[in-house]
Amino acid sequence: MKAELILEEKLEKPWWNRPLLGEKTLIDYFFSEYIKLEIPPEILSVYNYALEKSDNITLTLKALLNDKFSNKGFLIYARIEGYLNKYCQHKKHYFIVGKELFKTLLDNLDILNKLTDIEAEYNHGVFLEFYQFALELIQKYPNKLIFQEKLKKAKEYFTIQLNEEQEKKVIGVYIKYLLLLSEVDNLANYFYLVKINQLTNWELLKKIKTFIEENQQSNIEELKPFILLVKNDEDWFTKIATKIIKIKKEDTEDSLIIANILQYIALSYKYEVIYPQFQLFLNYLSKWEKVYYYIISLRDKYGSKKYNYPPNFKVKISGFDIYKSYYDYLDSSYFMKQKH
Repeated sequence: MKAELILEEKLEKPWWNRPLLGEKTLIDYFFSEYIKLEIPPEILSVYNYALEKSDNITLTLKALLNDKFSNKGFLIYARIEGYLNKYCQHKKHYFIVGKELFKTLLDNLDILNKLTDIEAEYNHGVFLEFYQFALELIQKYPNKLIFQEKLKKAKEYFTIQLNEEQEKKVIGVYIKYLLLLSEVDNLANYFYLVKINQLTNWELLKKIKTFIEENQQSNIEELKPFILLVKNDEDWFTKIATKIIKIKKEDTEDSLIIANILQYIALSYKYEVIYPQFQLFLNYLSKWEKVYYYIISLRDKYGSKKYNYPPNFKVKISGFDIYKSYYDYLDSSYFMKQKH
């Protein structure tokens, strides 16, 4: 009886709409490639969640985006920072050493000048012995607390050898500045290296600092002024590069590397305060990138030729314009991987 009903039902349909094999009709066979499928509901749900997540991350990106991020100088600084963080983490790398050396000296010229002024005025007998003793302490005791203790204990030994009260006070003042020196990371060591290599030239460093300060709003984005600055005192910079920074000769000429280091320092004075914000911005940009390519993968998998596209499968994904401007500052961009 059931079989008869099914047969009767099939016979009631036009011949072109009756099943041929199984449940497929003639229409199905001829027009199946033109009939679009529906995207599974669970996929739509996941897609909508990803789209919403992309919108939320974009709002955060817009909040973090700083007008200075588009400045030529900042982008140079960010590029150097990214390179150093990725390839020069080892602190012995000459670019890192050079940057720390010059920046530390430039930031503490007042202390260095005070010490040098005292040395120039009191350059005889006990004082010369004391200056040499202080240098030996710096070399022997890199730990600042031990160095400070040894230095304070030595004060009495040297002051009792002096008759003039003023000279005794000078020893105390010199010790005071040495203690300040030791409070700054690596400053005592740099002071020692400059002294033993007979490269003391605080006036030149003062000239560099003045140049940087006077050009903060103009041409620190260009390397040429820094090259000219180095060329004017190339002999001194070459000795610094060879004896302290230890630049690899096979890389490039010393003066060009020093110029790059000085430009980087100048840019850091201007932009380092906002760089942590840029790093946070890049962190969210990386999250956005992952969500973006997940959305694109779903669109590719459920293509419009085979599936009915709901309206939100065609919308422009928010945040792409921001991404286009900064994707190559990411440590490992999916976009860059695709290009390679």
